Amino acid sequence: MSVCMFPGQGAQRLGMGQDIFVRFKDLKEQADDILGYDLARLCKDGPIEKLSQTEYTQPALYAVNSLQYLKYLEDGGRTPKYLLGHSVSEYAALFAAGVLDFATGLKIVVKRGELMSEAQGGGMAAVLGLKANEIEEILRSEGIHDVFAANYNTPKQIVLSGIKQSVIGAERQFVDAGASHYKVLQVSGAFHTPFMEKACRRFAEFISCFEFESQKIPVISNVTARPHVDADIAARMIEQVTSPVRWSDSLRYLLAKGVSFSDIQEVGPEGPPIVRPMFKRTELEAGPLDSTELEAELPPLMEHPKTENQDDSHTRGLGKPIEMNGSAVKFSHVSMENIGSRAFCEAFGVRYPYGSGAMYQGIASADLVIRMAKAGLLGIFGAAGLPIPQIKAAIARIRSNIPAGRPFGVNFIAHLNRPHLEDELTDLLLAEGVSVIEASAFMDVTQALVRYRAKGLRSESGRVQADNRVIAKVSRPDVANQFLRSAPEPIIKKLLHEKAITEEEADLLRRVPMADAICVEADSGGHTDQGMPFALIPPVLKLREVAEEAFDLSGRIFVGAAGGIGTPEAAAAVLILGADFIITGSINQCTVEAGTSAAVKDMLADVNVYDTAYAPSGEMFELGSKIQVLKKGVFFPSRAEKLVATYRQHDSLETIEPKLRSQIEDRYLGRSFGEVFEQIAKAYPAEEIERAQRMPKHKMALVFKRYYRDTTDWALKGMTERKVDFQVHCGPAQGAFNQWVAGSSLEAWQNRHADAIGLHLLEQTADLLNRRLSVFTG
Repeated sequence: MSVCMFPGQGAQRLGMGQDIFVRFKDLKEQADDILGYDLARLCKDGPIEKLSQTEYTQPALYAVNSLQYLKYLEDGGRTPKYLLGHSVSEYAALFAAGVLDFATGLKIVVKRGELMSEAQGGGMAAVLGLKANEIEEILRSEGIHDVFAANYNTPKQIVLSGIKQSVIGAERQFVDAGASHYKVLQVSGAFHTPFMEKACRRFAEFISCFEFESQKIPVISNVTARPHVDADIAARMIEQVTSPVRWSDSLRYLLAKGVSFSDIQEVGPEGPPIVRPMFKRTELEAGPLDSTELEAELPPLMEHPKTENQDDSHTRGLGKPIEMNGSAVKFSHVSMENIGSRAFCEAFGVRYPYGSGAMYQGIASADLVIRMAKAGLLGIFGAAGLPIPQIKAAIARIRSNIPAGRPFGVNFIAHLNRPHLEDELTDLLLAEGVSVIEASAFMDVTQALVRYRAKGLRSESGRVQADNRVIAKVSRPDVANQFLRSAPEPIIKKLLHEKAITEEEADLLRRVPMADAICVEADSGGHTDQGMPFALIPPVLKLREVAEEAFDLSGRIFVGAAGGIGTPEAAAAVLILGADFIITGSINQCTVEAGTSAAVKDMLADVNVYDTAYAPSGEMFELGSKIQVLKKGVFFPSRAEKLVATYRQHDSLETIEPKLRSQIEDRYLGRSFGEVFEQIAKAYPAEEIERAQRMPKHKMALVFKRYYRDTTDWALKGMTERKVDFQVHCGPAQGAFNQWVAGSSLEAWQNRHADAIGLHLLEQTADLLNRRLSVFTG
C-alpha cells in the first residue's frame, strides 16, 4: 500500500523544483502565464524573504508539489491508495486525485494566497509536549479567547494561531503547563481560525465558478480527517481556510486503515522530509484510531459565531459583540484589511490606506516609489526642485518597473512667484498620463492645478468621474476648504478664453471639488505650520461633510493625516480621530531606497525626538517661513537664522561689516559674495539678474539663498567635509521611530525599506488598536 503526502508552508526552499521545471516545461510555462512572473527564477534565486511571503509561497508549493507527483509516477512510483496534503498542499493532493487540472488548481491557490496574505495582525506559535485537550484547557482556563489551535500536526505538536500579541504573550502559560517548546512563527496572519472569516467569504465567492471532478484516488480532508465526499469537496476547501488542520487525526485514520511508515511517500521540495516524520511521531504518541473513533465522523468545522457584515468604506473594525472560545468579546478584530477606509483603497487602487509622502529633490526616489507600488501601497515621487527632464525620466523608470495598473503619484508643489514652473509640470503630467498628484504648499488653487483637474473629468451615468486624482496636502482648514470647493470661476473662464479647456470640461469642473482627498499635515519635517492633528483633523472632517453634500454626484472625499507619524501609537491616534488614510514622511528618508546620501541616513538613524529645530526656509527666505530640520551634529539651523537676521538688518551686501562678511563668506558659503553672484547670474533668468542689480536688497537675498541650496546639495551628495552645514528636513517622527525599532532588525537603516516599514507600521497599529479596545471594553 502506498500513500503520498504533500508538505505545506514551511517546506519552501531556494532551488526547489529546478529539474521538474525543465522536465515539465509546458506546465511550467502555463504557471508563468497564470502567475505573471517566472516561477523557476523565483524558486531558484528568491530572495527567500519573497519566496516565504504567503502570496508567493502557496502557488510555488502547489506547482512544485504537483510536478513532483508527476515525476514520481513517471519514475515508476506506485499509484497511491490515499493522498493528503497539509493546508495549501491539499490542492496538490486534489490535483493528483484528478479533482482539478493543474491550471485550475493554481488559479485557486493564487487567489487563496492573495486573500490570506491580506490578513495581517495575526501570529502563530508551535507548541511541543502538550496534547490537544491540555492545550484547549489552557486556552479556556487562562481566558485566552483570541488564540486557537490551528494545526494538529501530531498528538504533541500543535500550532496555535490568533492575535499576534496574544500568541506571543501566551508563552508563559504554556511553558508553565509543561510545554517543552514554544516557538513563535514568522507569519502575519491568524491562519485556520475564525479571524480568516472575511478571507473565507471572499474565497467562497471566487471558488464558486470552478467545477470539481470526482476523486480517482481518495484524498483525506484537513477539515474532517476523513476521505473527501465528492459532492462536498468545494465546501470543505472553503471551510479549510478557517478550520484547524486535523493532520494528526488524518494520520491516525491511515494507521487504522493499515498504513505503515514504510508506505509513506513525501512528495515535495527536495531536502529533509517535513510531514513524513509526523507519521512516525503520531504512531508512537497515539497510535491508530480505535474502532469507536474510526466510526465517528469528525464535524467538518466547529461553529464559530460570525461578525455582521459591515460596509468596508466606513468600518473602523468595531461591531456587535461576538464570542471566541466561549467568551464574549465586545469588538470585532481590527486588522490591516479593515483599518482606515477600504473605499479609499478602492478609489486609489491600493491594497492598504497608506502612502509615503513626497520628499523634495527626489529623496522620495523612483526606487522608493517602485517598492511601494509593488507592495500595493501609494508612493509619491519627490518632484519638487527637480528639472522637468529628470522628473520625466523618473516617471518612465517607475512605470517600467511596476506591474501594469499599479498606482503611484508625483508631487506637485506650488510656485508662488514662478507659475510657469507649474504649467510646465502640468504639461508633463498630462503627457505622461500621471493620474495621482500630491498638491503641496498651496495657499490658493492655481490655474495649472485646475487645468490638470479638468483634463481627467468625464460624465458617466449621471455622475462625474475624475481620472486625474488630487491629494491636497494642507495644514490649515481654510486652505482645505479651497480644495473642497469647485475650481474658482475666474480661473475656469480664463482657461476657457485661452482655449486650454473645453466647454464640457468647464461644466464638469463646476460639479466636482478640486481634490479627491485632503491630507491634513500636522507638525512635520520640512515646511510646517506646527499644527497638531487633534486640532486640525476634526474641523477638516466637518468641512468634508459639507462638501460631500454639495458634490453628491462626484463620489466620496477622503481625509487623511500626515506629519509626526512614526509609531503605531501615532498612526492609531489619527485613525481614531477619523483619518481615512495616513501618509508618512521623515521615516522614509532613512531607508535604503531614499534618494539621499548614506551620511545623512547615518545621522537620521541616530536621532531622538528632541534632535530637530525650526529654521528659515530658503524657498521663502524673505517671508520668514519656517522649516523643521535636523539639528543634532550640524550648525545649519543657527547659521540659517543668522543669515535671515543679517538680511533684515542690512540694505545691501556692501553695508555688512567686514568681520561678519568674512564669517559668512568663509564659513557659510565657502567663497566670496561676488563669486556666488557670478554663479547665480549663469543660472537665473536675465530679468531676475537685472532686478538684482537694480535692487541691492534683492541681490543680497539671492546670494544668501544660495547657502540654503548648497546645504541641501551637500547633504544629498554626502559631502562630509561640509557635514556641519547639512540641511536635512526632518521631524520628531524620525526620533520616535528610532526609539520604537531600537533593538530590532530595523535599528540599522540598511535594513529599512519603505514598503516593509509601512506594512510593519500598519500591522502593529492594528495590534495596538486591538489591545486598547480590549481594555476599553473590559
